[in-house]
Amino acid sequence: MKIKNYTPTKGFIWILLLVVFIAWVVYKCVPLTNEEREGELRRLMEAKNRRLAQEFDAITDTDRARLPKYDSRKFILIKRNKRFWLIPKEYYGVDGLNVIWPDTVNDLLNKKWKNEFGYGTFFRISMYSKQYYDGDLNTFNYVLCTSKINRFKWNGILIRIYNAHFINITDEQYLDVCLTTLKILNVKIKELHFVN
Repeated sequence: MKIKNYTPTKGFIWILLLVVFIAWVVYKCVPLTNEEREGELRRLMEAKNRRLAQEFDAITDTDRARLPKYDSRKFILIKRNKRFWLIPKEYYGVDGLNVIWPDTVNDLLNKKWKNEFGYGTFFRISMYSKQYYDGDLNTFNYVLCTSKINRFKWNGILIRIYNAHFINITDEQYLDVCLTTLKILNVKIKELHFVN
């Protein structure tokens, strides 16, 4: 018995393309529900805020020419809130800083914490420009390092402490992470100003 290979006819292909086109038209023309519309609007606003934050916090060649020289092997230059900051490379993280538990805390606060959570545990400290933070800015109006409220303002920059490994820490451990963050912000980070 010989099996015949099936090849679609031109009519079948055109009908298939017509069905796909009609499905696309129906998808585009059917009105969205309120929840879908709000979700789409929120997604577009978040994308706009991210794009504006990248433009607002971008360091241009003109900015670099006007800034004083610094050792790029030791520091990372970031821009937040139209201000330039030098962060030591050992503390630099994705959106701001990293506090490695317990090494950074023990070094800066002279504590003797043990690492009961495993190697590589760290807290991510994000630094946002307030103009383009997508959320309620009033949540940053807390007194620094009280309870486990993980956000505050520092020099006009919004600071948020993320527990990157979702570990359960005690209030005392959290307080030490927050105090370490403040010490890095106040002592280790330097602000740069234009020379010209």
